[in-house]
Amino acid sequence: MPRQRRTSRRRRTSRRRLIVQLIVILLVLAVVAFILSRTDLVQPSTTQAPTAAPSTPQRQTTAPAARQSDDDHLMLGNPSGAVSDPNQPDNYLISRPQYALGYDRSRGTAIWASWHLSASDMGSVERYSGPFITDTSLPEGWYRAQHRDYTGSGYDRGHLVPSADRTASPADNEATFILTNIVPQAPANNQGPWADLEEHLRSVVRDGNEAYIIAGPQGAAGTIANGAITVPAAVWKVAVVLPDGQGDLARITGDTTVIAVLMPNDASVAGRRWTEFATTVSCIESLTGLDLLAELPDTVEAALSGEGCAPGAGGGGAAPTQAAQGAGVRIVTVEYNPPGDDLAGEYVLLQNAGSAPVTMTGWTLADASGATYRFPEFTLAPGAEVRVWVRAGADTATDLYWGRSQPVWNNSGDTAVLRDAAGAEVSRFVYP
Repeated sequence: MPRQRRTSRRRRTSRRRLIVQLIVILLVLAVVAFILSRTDLVQPSTTQAPTAAPSTPQRQTTAPAARQSDDDHLMLGNPSGAVSDPNQPDNYLISRPQYALGYDRSRGTAIWASWHLSASDMGSVERYSGPFITDTSLPEGWYRAQHRDYTGSGYDRGHLVPSADRTASPADNEATFILTNIVPQAPANNQGPWADLEEHLRSVVRDGNEAYIIAGPQGAAGTIANGAITVPAAVWKVAVVLPDGQGDLARITGDTTVIAVLMPNDASVAGRRWTEFATTVSCIESLTGLDLLAELPDTVEAALSGEGCAPGAGGGGAAPTQAAQGAGVRIVTVEYNPPGDDLAGEYVLLQNAGSAPVTMTGWTLADASGATYRFPEFTLAPGAEVRVWVRAGADTATDLYWGRSQPVWNNSGDTAVLRDAAGAEVSRFVYP
């Protein structure tokens, strides 16, 4: 009997050892599996070379080769190549969800503001009613404009990005009152044709369009705030207007509507229409040194930029007020609703009712939205007529061709404005 008890004890001991070994093996397998899973998480893909850990993503601060998405405030480009670097105080980039600015410390204002405008940006939020806001994001040691700098100066606190363009939320609207978005504007300018242009663009967007807008000051007409803030001699704005859609950069062509305006920042603009101050993108670029459509293909940019400045543009005067040359030329009619295809049949009929030939080279014909035809080298004989067709064709003495791929003249009503090469209005035709 004692011998049997020893055998039983050996068997129980053997079982315990086996169980312990199994437990150890399972624990080892569990540890190995855990280590392998953690290695998969931290190791780079076998198809990529190991790289340094990425830094926090930042907005690109120089004009990029291509934009990644629609509605980017800088989709058309960074007009001055501004950078968020305090060592570039006269070309300092400020980026906000509501807009982008190129700021010039020596002027005490932005040199340009750029923003996208869609119907979703315009809500029912009431206008911010507090004092204008000092931009505390400017680097330490820079002068920061204050609300009181404008008080008693004789100039309005003029928005570059309008308050009414940002009414989707209180934060959006308040951002337009930050003083880096403000320039000194003559009341006749800010509350007159400049305000009318702002409202026109909002109306165009409400009608099913979107717009990429750039605006800024030009020249100098003095200072306020003891010399810290420059008063511009003129203000300008460029808007590229598209039907609502996707892939905006690729949809811009040589036929896309572009509105370009340059108007004096003084009382001379009182009572005048914003359309009287139409100019070209090229003119604004030549006066400011900016590249406003840098992201567009060169051929499209050239088609939309137009010719250079008319005589007298910039500084203190755009769109001269003297009597237009060739006053005998007039718009007789606009064929805005022709039988059949609108594009094929739309034209404007002009007549020289005077007694002398009129050289019309460099003249412009524009609709109310700012779509503009610029005359080639052309002279209209006394008593003669010429049709300006919207479609493409070969120019003759009696027929000129705009070369557009879409109709221009609205069937519900529009305004045709003819200006001479100096920008002075020659004739205006309103229908219906």
